[in-house]
Amino acid sequence: MCGRIVWLVASAAMVLGQSEPCNGHVELCARPYNNVSFACTHNSYSSPPPNALLVLNQENSIEQQLNDGIRAFMLDVVRNKPVATDGTSNIFNTIASWFSHAKNADDPLESVHLCHESCLLIDKGPLVDSLTVIREFMDANPREIITFIIENVSGFSPTDLQPSFEQSGIASYAFAPEFAPESSHSGYKWPTLNELIAQNTRLVVFMDDKADVTLVPYILPEWEYVVEIPYANVNPVTEFPCNQDRPYDGVPRDLVVMNHFVYNRATLAGKNIDTPISAKQVEEHAYNSLDSLDKHWQTCRSVWGNRVLNFVTLDFYNIGDSGIFKLVDQINGVST
Repeated sequence: MCGRIVWLVASAAMVLGQSEPCNGHVELCARPYNNVSFACTHNSYSSPPPNALLVLNQENSIEQQLNDGIRAFMLDVVRNKPVATDGTSNIFNTIASWFSHAKNADDPLESVHLCHESCLLIDKGPLVDSLTVIREFMDANPREIITFIIENVSGFSPTDLQPSFEQSGIASYAFAPEFAPESSHSGYKWPTLNELIAQNTRLVVFMDDKADVTLVPYILPEWEYVVEIPYANVNPVTEFPCNQDRPYDGVPRDLVVMNHFVYNRATLAGKNIDTPISAKQVEEHAYNSLDSLDKHWQTCRSVWGNRVLNFVTLDFYNIGDSGIFKLVDQINGVST
């Protein structure tokens, strides 16, 4: 009954005329979640300090990204203290433990960190800390919808991540769909932004590996609902592609990630080693300009037709002419 009342209130607001914005625009309120575009950052946590690391993808903190208008975040979860799979210690584990921030590697709140591949490269601390920052923003901005796209680098069970969501308080905002996965992988009835706000389920969480909604109902399997276009774009890029990359079955899903970022590539002993390009290179090549982004969008329209590109994803989003926010507004058909 309570859910029915919430739905009626949300519906009445749409019928009577929407006066309060959803994610900054009244026009978005009546649109289903999968028919809205969001500004997204790649490796959102990977910002200074420290400076001048080859693995940095952003100049601004997650807190600043939120304040600037980023509404979707790609987060890599990594076990802070490596564990020997054979049950024995080894020299790598020993050395890594010297740099470990975890007091208890068996405690998910201590061991689940935001890192780039390895916490020896860059360690932005426990997941719970960043989730707390985002939850505080959501508390203060009750008409904003946030999305996480989590790369499960260390193969955690969703129950390993759950304590961080619960402890930070952000789990109370998490959306758990009533629909079940279907063989078609598409055509789900997503709530509108207004409905997500009315029900206060304003956080949508996807994870690329080992998501299991029977264990944690709000950590959704990414590849059930999302496709990504190619991400391994090597500098210099003259034209960004827009064919479906992952998942590799070629079957469309309800949501599309538009990866618009570039790597430097070196080859060592026949193996390609990709590292993020620098903010200076992004600026020199104008990769984040509205012109570059718009050309990419036009390429995508030739592939995807009039489908919404849901997550426009950049490194160093702040470099350029605010192109990411201008393109998202263009895709959404709203004024900047």
